[in-house]
Amino acid sequence: MEDHLSILKERVKARIFDMTPSQKVIADYILKNPQKFALSSIRQLEEELNTSKSTIVRLAQMLGYQGFQELKKDFLNPIRQSLEPMNRYKSFLLEKSETQNNMLENVGQLAISNIEKTINLVEQEQFKKAIDLLENATYVYTMGLGISSYLADLAAYLLTRVSLKTYALPPVGLSFAEQIINLEAGDVILTFLFPPYSTETIEGARFAQERGIEVIGITDSVTSEIVPYSEAVLAVPVESAIWANSVVSPLVLVYALCSHIGLSRKPETLKTIETIESLRKSQQKKR
Repeated sequence: MEDHLSILKERVKARIFDMTPSQKVIADYILKNPQKFALSSIRQLEEELNTSKSTIVRLAQMLGYQGFQELKKDFLNPIRQSLEPMNRYKSFLLEKSETQNNMLENVGQLAISNIEKTINLVEQEQFKKAIDLLENATYVYTMGLGISSYLADLAAYLLTRVSLKTYALPPVGLSFAEQIINLEAGDVILTFLFPPYSTETIEGARFAQERGIEVIGITDSVTSEIVPYSEAVLAVPVESAIWANSVVSPLVLVYALCSHIGLSRKPETLKTIETIESLRKSQQKKR
């Protein structure tokens, strides 16, 4: 966003003597409040700055943009990744025109983009470290709140099926820190943490580290608050067209981890699968 801000400053300087007093007020507001500007509708700006839509549009055109939407997009795209889900959804709504496009295509393309970024951005060294931690763990526990609790449940389900002793820490009742009290060195916690960051999850990871329990953090950024307490960090994009984080990239990552472990522990995994199949057949006979 700094690059766009610098460009805009230069354009404003170049056209300052051509601007009306109202346009100068708008330009000053944008330069001082770029994030607030990016998340505002043209109607909100009209009300806050006591100006008109046409004045805002003419200023955008004077500065070299086709109109208000193109000017705002320069500031909107760079900040979207850092926004919490609700504000990301707000930015998505503000960017789109009144006419609905093919939403299936929009959401699908966004999911594809998240997956492509995951493939390119996840550090192989961190990925291998996570696998080593999981395979050598006495027990694996998964942890997350909100939508992350569902990812934690699914990860526990899948890791169990590739022969790891895995349990999901329930997000209700005892806090995560209280549940971690009886864990021991040699256990590993696979943690999911995405904006808005859960204080309870962070505290659980911090407490685990203090007790010598290694943590794998699956999160959205290498600057996430879980990073200082994680032995391995896997950062994936979770940009979404709705008010909740996308789970596409974390799921791809979990499936990749499980696929790798399943192959490296093939005899144990096959035995686990056969046991599960035997249990299912036995249960079906009883019905």
